[in-house]
Amino acid sequence: MGKFWIYGILAAVGWLGSVEKGSAQDSKLPHPFMWKSFNNPGYSGFEGLMNVNVGMRRAFWSKPLDFRSYFVSADYPFREQRSLGLGGISLFYQRDQEKSLMYVTNSLGLSLSTRIKVSRSTVLQFGIQPMLYLKSLDPNRVRLGDQYDPYYGLVLQVSPELIEFYTDHVTLFDMAAGIYGRTDFNTGFKGVSSLEYGFSVYHIIESTQSFLSEHGSVSSEENLLYRRYSGYLSYTHPFPIGYELQTTLSPYLMMDMQSVMKNIQFGVAWEEERIGMFGLGFRSDQYKGLSIGTLLLSLGVNIMRSSEQGWKLGYTFEVPAHQGTMYKNTSHSLSLHWYYKHTPQRCVARFDNRLPAGSGGRGARGKRTRTFRY
Repeated sequence: MGKFWIYGILAAVGWLGSVEKGSAQDSKLPHPFMWKSFNNPGYSGFEGLMNVNVGMRRAFWSKPLDFRSYFVSADYPFREQRSLGLGGISLFYQRDQEKSLMYVTNSLGLSLSTRIKVSRSTVLQFGIQPMLYLKSLDPNRVRLGDQYDPYYGLVLQVSPELIEFYTDHVTLFDMAAGIYGRTDFNTGFKGVSSLEYGFSVYHIIESTQSFLSEHGSVSSEENLLYRRYSGYLSYTHPFPIGYELQTTLSPYLMMDMQSVMKNIQFGVAWEEERIGMFGLGFRSDQYKGLSIGTLLLSLGVNIMRSSEQGWKLGYTFEVPAHQGTMYKNTSHSLSLHWYYKHTPQRCVARFDNRLPAGSGGRGARGKRTRTFRY
C-alpha cells in the first residue's frame, strides 16, 4: 500500500512552486506526426502548406483536479521567389488551465524560419520563436502546504512562503529555436520515402517565474521556466496496395528533457492518403527515479480532401500502464487541421513516381515522373 500512496501523491498534473528549485514541464499534444510545427519552430512553412490548426487536450485526473490545454496555430509558407531564403512564418497560442487552483498559463509565440537546400533531396530549416507567457492564479484557492509539481502533481511539503503573495499574475518573455530537415529517397517504381529529423530548444532564456513574495523568498529566485530540449526522428516508406490503396508506414521517435523530467515516446503511424491514419505508440515519463508508461492510440480522418486542400481530424487516447493508482485516469487529445498547397513545389507526394494503373511490365518502370520537388 505504501507504494500506491507514493504514486497517488505524485499522480496529478500541475505546478505552483516548491521550497526546492521549482521545475516545470510543458503541456504538449501526444501526436507529433500530425502537428510537426507544434514541437519545432524550424518546421514553419516546411511542407509548403498554408494551414490552420486547433487542438485540445484534457486529462481526467482525480477531483478536484482537471487539467486542460488549448492550442491554436496558423502557418504561412513563403514562395521560392523573392523569399530571401525564408521558409515560413507561424503564429501560435496555447492556454493551460488547472481548475482546482484556476492556475492559467497563456502562451503566445511567433515563429520565423529560414530554408537551406543542402542537396537535390535534402532540405534544412532553421527557426526562432519569441514567446510571451502570461501566468495567473486565484490566491483564494491556494491552501498552505499545497505544493504542485508540473507533471506528477501534489507534493505535501510545508512552505511558510505561501502565506504572503506578491501578485496573482506573472508576465515573462522567453525564446525558442529549432532545426528541422528531411532527406528523400527514390524507392523505385513504388514511390518516395523520406527521413525526417529535428531538434528544438524551448525557454532558452529560462525566465524567472513565481507568485510568491519577493521579500526573502528563495523560491522566487530559483523557480525558473526550465529549458526544454526536444528531438524528433521519423522514417516514412510508401506501401502501395494494388492500384487503389496508397499507404505509408512511419515509425517515429521523440525525446524530451526538461529539468529532472524526461520523456521518451515512440511508435508507428500507418496512413492511407485519401482516408486517414492509424497510430500506436508508447511513452515513458521519468521523474527522479519514478517511471510511468503510457499507451497511446491515435486516429486521423481526412475530411473534404482534394488535390489542393483539405481537412484532417486527429484524436489520441492515452491510458497509463500502471493501474490501481490515481494515475490510471485516461487523457484525450483532439485536433483539427486545415491545409492548402500554397507552395506546391515543396509538397513531395509519396507516390509521385508510382506506375499508373495498367502500365505493367518491367520496361515501363523506367518511366518515372519527377520525384524530388525542392
